[in-house]
Amino acid sequence: MRTGSWTPPMQSPDGAGTLLIELAEWERVGPAEDERLKGISFADNLPARHLAEVLRDRMDIREGYRGLEIATTSFVGRVDIGPLRIAIRPKLPAMPLARLLRYAYGLRDITTIEETHAPTTPHGFQDLLIAMLAAEVEELLYRGLARRYVPLAEPLESPRGRILVAELARQGGITDARLPCRYFERRANWHLNQVLRAGLDSAARMTEDRDLRRRVHRLAGAFGDVERKEKIEITDVDRAESGLNRMNAANASALSIIRLLLEMHGLAFDQAEERLRTHGFLFDMNRFFQRLVSRFLHDNLISQRIIDEWPIQGVFSYAPEANPRRRVAPSPRPDFALIRGNALRGFLDSKYRDIWEHGLPANWLYQLSIYALAAPTRVSILLYATMADRARDEQVDIREPFLWSTKDPASVILRPVHLTWLAELLDPDHIHSRALERRRWAENLVVLQARHSLRETQGHGPQAA
Repeated sequence: MRTGSWTPPMQSPDGAGTLLIELAEWERVGPAEDERLKGISFADNLPARHLAEVLRDRMDIREGYRGLEIATTSFVGRVDIGPLRIAIRPKLPAMPLARLLRYAYGLRDITTIEETHAPTTPHGFQDLLIAMLAAEVEELLYRGLARRYVPLAEPLESPRGRILVAELARQGGITDARLPCRYFERRANWHLNQVLRAGLDSAARMTEDRDLRRRVHRLAGAFGDVERKEKIEITDVDRAESGLNRMNAANASALSIIRLLLEMHGLAFDQAEERLRTHGFLFDMNRFFQRLVSRFLHDNLISQRIIDEWPIQGVFSYAPEANPRRRVAPSPRPDFALIRGNALRGFLDSKYRDIWEHGLPANWLYQLSIYALAAPTRVSILLYATMADRARDEQVDIREPFLWSTKDPASVILRPVHLTWLAELLDPDHIHSRALERRRWAENLVVLQARHSLRETQGHGPQAA
């Protein structure tokens, strides 16, 4: 639970008075903790009520007897809903968070001063990403924007390239001192740079930090005669990324950040609901954590390997004589399958929720139980994010509901991934000297041994590495 402290009302982009409610991920607040939520209702505000409903899987906003109650999940950022601005900050400080973001998404190690400040208060988590984008673009401008040969066709007094004979014939021969030519010229005004400039323009609209907005506008202006795109879509980023090569690969990091900003910006959920689009930015830390764990294990496992999102076939099946609709049985898809040699060993899942502090939801336990029962080792692992130094392995056994069963129970291991320690291991200043520690810790994270067959509990935090 959280004790609210009064924060002066902010001004939202439309000028209306807005109450700022600050929370961390996986936190709950209501009128008992913050008196400003007393008496607030969306009963007469249809857009706000509908937005609260479609946001239910990202944050739970409910009207109680005394006022609004808000419960956050793995999403961080900011959203305006009715009279409220809800700012959800990650618990991880900005500097290690930026380092982990760079590692997970393959960004370059360019440190910005904004990484020493809180990444969400009061404007939003997106400001950290926008500052990282600004640093990337500054580096690109310093090196010089990527240019490519652009085909041009125009009449020239000094002919270049290929003279367009067919065009001359259409004109009836030479009628003036210029000849129609088709030639190529290296220019910065092409799709890649247009996407970068449009990404900066979009980022400037997302931030309400005046200094950061001015910085981004200044960078966009430095693109000179590069054409401005009125609107940028994910497909534009896809096309720009598909055109990268060894000559312009330095642009990959900036494109990755633009993609993240576009994916998380705005909260209109389909075209019919465009009128409900609100100022907001919600970043899914759960997806980020899965990508972070995936890259760390891929990079550092030596004796074993993982395969991402392996579908488990045959766990469920409809009885042939009792499937009149010819339905296809679902196939569970854990985040990772652990492989040694060519043999499957077991399954792992990742969750951005501090199980040590907040407990394990029952539906996650049911999911992991299926993974354990389907594994050759009858063990599954939940890797969860934590900042608690004392967090250690926990184990839940899945026992046969018969007293006479002689089978060993299947087991679910709840294993902490200490984010601050992981950020230390990924410090770019010590990336080579700590390679052995990273490999040892990666191997410890995937140990598929239950407590009843292991005399001593393995540690998986700083002490183990």
